[in-house]
Amino acid sequence: RLLAVERRTEGAASGLRGFFRSVAREYPDLTATLVEVAAGAGPEEVAAAVVTELAATDREPVVLTGGGTRRALRLTPTDLGALAATGAGPAGDGVAEAEAAGLDRDAVVLLVGGARGITARFARTIASVSRCRIELMGRTPVPAGAEDPVTAGAADRDALRAAFLRSGMTSPAEVERRVSAVLAAREVRDTVEGLRALGSQVRYHCVDVLDTEAVHATVKDIHAEHGRLDGVVYAAGVIEDKLIAEKPVESFRRVFTTKVGGARAVLDAVGALPTGPRFAVLFGSIAGALGNRGQSDYAAANDALEELGRRWSTPERRGLTVHWGPWAAAETNGGMVTPELMRSYAARGIKLIDPEEGPLSLLRELAWGAPEVHATVYTASGW
Repeated sequence: RLLAVERRTEGAASGLRGFFRSVAREYPDLTATLVEVAAGAGPEEVAAAVVTELAATDREPVVLTGGGTRRALRLTPTDLGALAATGAGPAGDGVAEAEAAGLDRDAVVLLVGGARGITARFARTIASVSRCRIELMGRTPVPAGAEDPVTAGAADRDALRAAFLRSGMTSPAEVERRVSAVLAAREVRDTVEGLRALGSQVRYHCVDVLDTEAVHATVKDIHAEHGRLDGVVYAAGVIEDKLIAEKPVESFRRVFTTKVGGARAVLDAVGALPTGPRFAVLFGSIAGALGNRGQSDYAAANDALEELGRRWSTPERRGLTVHWGPWAAAETNGGMVTPELMRSYAARGIKLIDPEEGPLSLLRELAWGAPEVHATVYTASGW
């Protein structure tokens, strides 16, 4: 049996809940439990909590104790309330939701990691329903001017490989790196062009979220350009899935720090503005809420986002972590999961989020969700 005790310290973002949930999934024969006690709990209260947990017959990866009680955390299905279901509710196209969330042509939204993947899908949705001004931040370098003639005519990964090989490149690793870089730059360009075609003003900033000074400078530049910043969507992160027994410390640290350290830098930067955003959405993963085999680092990182968002929140602004289930790939953007995870989900009967419905569900949450709710799970099926 594996038992750990953590004090519930205000503002802590350890990610231990997500980690222990993944431990429980990777080691089904091991009872792994994180026992959370109040920050001011004395030795006797901690000892009593440990004894109680050792005597428990259920298998809970996370339990909260205090005042002589023990409780587990459970996901609870919750609707968006009467406002969303009646006269002011969704019309299905997202226009009413965008208006209720304060997104109009003058609004400014910063999307971090938002020029590719599912965040680009959300950017397209808010552009189509509000024409708001969009600022994109990502680490993909996008060369100025037209694409190199060596690769411009190569439409896919195989054609790009052949083009680089014809140019004299011999290292397979270097070829793959260059191919991925070209495809990523194309996706960023396509996103920017698509958003402009939908009527939004768009700028792209090439910034590493772990470069705190660059993040702060970019956020200040955005605010200086527009005189406002209405919302933030943070979706930066990396995935390096491996079972715990095979996971190098450096890999765990890289996955956790990219997600959590980057989010902290962005929230600190927008929090320092004279007039900051009304909402900050942090893209988490259902792995953080329920754990997942091979994703202990990713689960821990996405769990830690919850506390960052909760700590950032005030009565005037809402920090919301959305733990997404897996997304299906779209015509223009990929999903959130690797091919291996896709096969695993299919074998377990887990459905994928529709790429059109996902962004609309987030808009509905921003429009009609309770402001005191700081973490939610969206998925297409049970887990």
